[in-house]
Order: sequence, then structure tokens, then C-alpha cells
Amino acid sequence: MSDRQQNSGYKATSETVSGAAIFPLLTAWNPMAGKFGAWNSDAQHATEEIADRWLRFVGDRMAKDAAFPQQLANCKTVNDVYQAYAQFWQQAANDYGNGFTAIADTVWQAARGPLAPFSSGKRQ
Repeated sequence: MSDRQQNSGYKATSETVSGAAIFPLLTAWNPMAGKFGAWNSDAQHATEEIADRWLRFVGDRMAKDAAFPQQLANCKTVNDVYQAYAQFWQQAANDYGNGFTAIADTVWQAARGPLAPFSSGKRQ
């Protein structure tokens, strides 16, 4: 067997360093590498919170949308119908505004988090 055939494959030895063992070394070479682990965790938590808020918002709106035909059926006069529609659309506008504002605030906090050390004027 030639030297080329023998050395062509990767061989794991006791001298190889695993990925987990090399990560602490990255912060010595580049301090920003250590920040990425914390930022990734923060981004994951923000994504979970956004998904939770969105699902609660959609569930609440679907329940209100499903209840609206029953509210219309309970109306006795034309004025009652106008009132039901006005209340429904006002509530929908408020819900959408509040829902999207809450989600946008969560996104803004998640995006602003990694930049906090730089915005305070003090570098850590």
C-alpha cells in the first residue's frame, strides 16, 4: 500500500480536539466569539416569546371572530346590528394594534440586547 493511500483518510487519535473543547479557546483568540453563545440563547428565548404571543393573539382573535355571528343573531334592531359591527371592528383594531406592538417590542428588545454594552459608552 502506498503512502498516499495510507494517509488519505482522516484518523481520529487521542491528539484531536473535540468541538466542545475548542470553544473556550475561541474567546482567547476573539472576545466576540464568547458573546455569540449568549446572544444565541437570547435570540432563542425571544423567538419563543414571539411565537407564544403570536399564538395567543391568533387564538384570542379566532375566538372573538367565531363569537361574532352569535352576537349578530342576538340583535333585535338595525341599530343593534350597527353597534355590534362597530364594537367588533373597534375591538379588532385594538387587538391587532396591541398584538403587533407587543411583538415589535419583543423583537426590538432582542435586537437591542447584544448592542447594550456598546450603547452605554462603557466597553466591557
